[in-house]
Parts: sequence; structure tokens; C-alpha cells
Amino acid sequence: DYDNEEGAKILKMLEHAAEPELMMAEMSSEQLTSFSIYRAKAEISLQENRQCNLQRLIEQAIEDAGLSGREVSPFMRVRVVGLQCKGHAKIKDIREGLITIWNPSERQKLELEEGQTYAISGLIPLHSDSHTLYLQARGSSTKWQPLKTIEKESFMPFFNPRKALSLSRMGEVPLSSEFDTAVFVVHVGLEHVDGPQKKQWVFVTDGSLSELRTDDSTILLMAISFCSPCTDDDSTSPINYNLVGSIVCFCNLVKRAKDHANHMWVAEATENSTYYLNYEHPSCSHLKDAFGLVKKWQQNSSLTIEKLKKRVLYIIGDNAS
Repeated sequence: DYDNEEGAKILKMLEHAAEPELMMAEMSSEQLTSFSIYRAKAEISLQENRQCNLQRLIEQAIEDAGLSGREVSPFMRVRVVGLQCKGHAKIKDIREGLITIWNPSERQKLELEEGQTYAISGLIPLHSDSHTLYLQARGSSTKWQPLKTIEKESFMPFFNPRKALSLSRMGEVPLSSEFDTAVFVVHVGLEHVDGPQKKQWVFVTDGSLSELRTDDSTILLMAISFCSPCTDDDSTSPINYNLVGSIVCFCNLVKRAKDHANHMWVAEATENSTYYLNYEHPSCSHLKDAFGLVKKWQQNSSLTIEKLKKRVLYIIGDNAS
């Protein structure tokens, strides 16, 4: 079109001009408009070519690594508990089940909901330990039939809705139990190899104070252990260093023994643990208020945060020595 032809002609003239700035100053507004449109189109075309070249390089690298034909099977895990009939003798220790659903159907992804009751058929038992029975399901071959309200009334209540846990209430959580919390990330430690795994410690706080004292040195800290298998690709860390300074919603952390020497709570992130950088995801909407409280604390605690960073570095130094 006219703008392309005129713009290309002007560009060629400018490339050969002794004083291109002077030449542009003498151009008409129509010439300048044509040149600007041509330059913009040329830049878009250049970006598209770069993107195509990058895509080809990525595809070639995947093919060279022998990964082009790799198939990935989606799965989801559902933690369940058996129901107790009303009027029967109460079972003291109810075992839980952990169901891995391979290739879940779209209906399962949308309709399976925490706190609901289902009659399940087609499960395959895998193994068990003293606390958990591990089961397997295959997408559409496993049936999840929601119970009607009248059917639910035959069973004892079993579900405690998720709620946010502040570090000041960690003492209420039994050892090895799961919990959800919103916290500020103070420090992400260096990864290290421990046998077949890479490990990393993340130090967090929500601004809670110890009940014993109220000075900055006794603001409660928690250390969270993250692990991932060692692979040939050493570029992947168990947890991202960029989380430092962020407020994070953690779900399904497991409480471990407290570090009394450093007055610090300890937790572990397992394969069931997840984290989110905001509370808008449905899985962590219950952490909205806790997130807001931590945000408010962060905005007014810049000096305290610096002291906490130094405290964490001191703890790491002590452990290293």
C-alpha cells in the first residue's frame, strides 16, 4: 500500500543521507506519518520473526533431548475419610484415604468439592500405612455419586472447613497434621543435596508475637522445608528465590517438631502442599482475611523485617557451624 511504499522509500533515503535528522525536519506531516506507520509495521514483523525463530529453536532442543514424544498423564489427588453411621459405636481413630485419580474427567475436576459426601466405586487399593489407605482411580471408570441430603443425615458429621492458622496458634496443631496459613517470606535459603533429593528452607512470619515477650526479637518465625528429586537438570530449585518479600498462601503444610533452640516453628511442604501468591484462587479463599492482616503488618514493619532477615542469617550461620 501507499504507506509501505512511501515509508520504505523514506527509510532508504535516510540511510544514505549525510544528515538524516535535518532531512526528517524538512519532511511534510504526511511523509512523517507514512514513515512512522512503516517503522511500526516493520517492528511488529521483526518481533514475529524472532518469536518464530525462538519457537523453532525450542522445538529443536526438545527433539534433540528426546522429549518430543513424551506423554504426560494428568492426575489429581483427593483426601477422603470414611463415614460413621449414627447410633453405632464411635471409632476412635478413623483412617483416611488418599485417592490418586489418573486422567480425571472434566466433570470430576469441576464437581468434586471439599466437605461433600460421595459413594465411590471402582477404586483400586495400592498400599497402606498406619494412618492412610492409598487408592487409585481411573477417570471415567471410577464413579463418584454425590449422596442426597436425606442420605447424609444417617452419618456423623465429619468435615471441619478449612481455616487460616496464625503462627501464634501453631501450638494448637497436632504434630504431623496439615494446616493452611498466609505468611510473609523473609528468606529463601540455598538449596543443598541430601541423598536423592534437593532440599531448601524457606523462613516466613505473619508478624505474630511470642506470648512470652513483645520485642522484635521474639516475632514468631517458621521454617518450611521443601524437597524435590535430584535430576540431570540442576537448574530447577524446590522453591523460587523470587518469593522473598512476597506474601504467600500455603495450603496443606505439615507441622514438624519445633526448633526450641531458635524459638522457631517448623513445617514441611509435601507433595500435597500448594502455595499461591494471592487469595483469589478458590483453594485459598479462606486465607483472605489472614492475607490482609499480613499485608497490613508488612506495610508498617520495614525495620522489623530487616531485623528478621539478620536473625535468620544468624540462625543459618549457627546451624552451618
